[in-house]
Amino acid sequence: MKLIHKLVLPLLLAPALLPLAAQADEPGHHGAYLHALADLHVAHWLIEHRPGDNWAMGRNEQIALSEIDAATREITQLGADVGKDVYREERPDARPDRRGRLHDAVEALERARSDVAQREDDPRVFGLQQHAMHRIEMAKHATEDAMRDAGY
Repeated sequence: MKLIHKLVLPLLLAPALLPLAAQADEPGHHGAYLHALADLHVAHWLIEHRPGDNWAMGRNEQIALSEIDAATREITQLGADVGKDVYREERPDARPDRRGRLHDAVEALERARSDVAQREDDPRVFGLQQHAMHRIEMAKHATEDAMRDAGY
């Protein structure tokens, strides 16, 4: 009788555990990368859109936008490299506090960097992850420089 329990019990449990095991390596969305991309889009929009008609974008804002675009490409590639879907729309974490568009952009960039910095299980993408974080930091510094240029 004990032999039957030893043989039958694993066979009965296998169907229940199989979906859990399959889910571990199943490609799906990567929440942290999705949030980072959404926050990068918010930061890009905030930097690019300034109220008023007589506004020329400064050099630091151009640098910030360029770095945001590069970070967006790298995070998208990072997600693809680990087999995750980063093309699903996600709501940004950033919540503007009305201190100003550049302040809000800096906060969105900080949130994006925090999301990208989360532990990655695939060691092959570590370098790309570090490079994306560096791009976000460069965008943040350029935005802060733009704030100083504007007298904030």
